[in-house]
Amino acid sequence: MLCNTRRKDTSMKNLSILCKDFDLTDAIKLYATEKMSALNKYFPDNGAEAVFNLRLGKVTNSQHSGKIFYAEVTIKSPEKNFGALVEAEEIYAALDFLKDDLAHNIAHYKDKSHSKNIRSARKFKEELHTTAE
Repeated sequence: MLCNTRRKDTSMKNLSILCKDFDLTDAIKLYATEKMSALNKYFPDNGAEAVFNLRLGKVTNSQHSGKIFYAEVTIKSPEKNFGALVEAEEIYAALDFLKDDLAHNIAHYKDKSHSKNIRSARKFKEELHTTAE
């Protein structure tokens, strides 16, 4: 069974969900929307929104046990693109791990960018004081 549907969500306009090898139920769609909308806080609304492309699927169709579901997302924002791929035993667990992984990566990037700005401002201030003396 191959389910390859692309559905736009009405509550989160910038999320598209691509489902492969299993049916996308309303419960999974709602859960994915909740998890991805929690990441919107990292992208302030300054005219251009971040676009979330979420892909859900099964690694294999045969009767394997273990990590058979995957969740993959690509986030295209004006500043930088982010992405992650997670495999888990259940699709809900994969979405949880995906959200946590992305939150960590985005926060790390934002902190790194903020630290770089502070460091260059500090360097500029030091140069300003040395030239004034």
